[in-house]
Amino acid sequence: MKFNISLLVLGTLMALPAAAGAEESILDRSQLLVPDSSKQDLKDAGINLGLAFTQFYQGTVAGEGDRTWQYGGKGDLFVGIDGGKVGLWSGFSVSIHGELEYGDDANSSGSGVLLPVDTGMGLPRLGGTDEYVSVVLTQAIADGVTVSIGNFNMVDTAAQTPLIGNGDANGSFLNVGLTAPISGITPPYILGANLVIRTAPAIYAFYVYDPRNAESWEVFEHPFSEGVTGLASITVPVKIGGLSGFQGVKLAYSTQDGFDLDNVPGLGLPPESQDFSPKSNRWYAAYSFQQYLQQNPDNPREGWGVFGEVGISDANPNVIAWHAIAGIGGSSFIPGRSDDRFGIAYFRYGLSDKLLDGLEDLGIDLQDESGVEAYYNAALTPWFRLSADLQVIDPVSRNDMAVFMGLRGQLIVF
Repeated sequence: MKFNISLLVLGTLMALPAAAGAEESILDRSQLLVPDSSKQDLKDAGINLGLAFTQFYQGTVAGEGDRTWQYGGKGDLFVGIDGGKVGLWSGFSVSIHGELEYGDDANSSGSGVLLPVDTGMGLPRLGGTDEYVSVVLTQAIADGVTVSIGNFNMVDTAAQTPLIGNGDANGSFLNVGLTAPISGITPPYILGANLVIRTAPAIYAFYVYDPRNAESWEVFEHPFSEGVTGLASITVPVKIGGLSGFQGVKLAYSTQDGFDLDNVPGLGLPPESQDFSPKSNRWYAAYSFQQYLQQNPDNPREGWGVFGEVGISDANPNVIAWHAIAGIGGSSFIPGRSDDRFGIAYFRYGLSDKLLDGLEDLGIDLQDESGVEAYYNAALTPWFRLSADLQVIDPVSRNDMAVFMGLRGQLIVF
């Protein structure tokens, strides 16, 4: 699906009656091209639309590699359909997210870092394409219980956490190690099904999906031909001193075969002498938390607090053995700037000892990768945000400390 569909969508919005919003100032509305009342009219009719363009300008200012700053951009089209309101049936909904990237990015600067420093320009591009469309069909089957099928955008899912993600995959941290923590068992796009059960004490989520990245058409042509992955999570809301937070546990297991890292030293042998058998199955577990330290009682999502996550894996065939994240973020604490966002966080990703030892035998010396990222995202208007970003990373390659700086501008068209 190409983004010329947005022209049709825009025409539909502009044609809607907007009497209630006729006096609305363009500087006060939530999106640039249409009044809030027009968008709400369409939403009341069962169609929820969004179009945003984000520009990235980022480069390496210290360390090794290319010092040329890179400019690129990304368009995100969101379509939500409420089946009950459009004349289908109650409890049914469709969620569509189209992505299109263009220009250059700093993810291949030659600095020796392992984790992409710009998630917005890295996905879906790192999977071999500049455009992708995820489509998820959801049916409510009971009070608080939903079932979904489709190809899920897992970066969108990660962005829904309020403090680290702020509900916007392109509006918070840039480094993929923070925006979408790497498990080695869940690719950024998955084809499968999801069951969510929301109860008073906890939220339970269960996924069953193809272990391969769903950017590949092979996944759709031959689903589950290389195994299946199951993921279960429990999220428990917690209030401390009247302030919101949560504690969460996630467990995943996959039957997909992978390269046995015990065979790494054998990569130095002649091809005719190589005889490698795969390593079956893999697992991953993680604990995460978020806790507001300051919160607006009239708008619970407005405030700031602390967050963290620790994850471990089998470390063979998973090349990432463990990771740890800790930080602070959320709405700005500056008086009068509650619509601004900020964040500062530390991350560390530990590679499998089997991988490190095997590569050392081949004369390749790697290490765990760690870094700090800080950003401030200023809402110049409700529909235009400008943010500055700084990342200081100790690369996996043992190169000199890499420092990345960047600017990001996000325009919410409708």
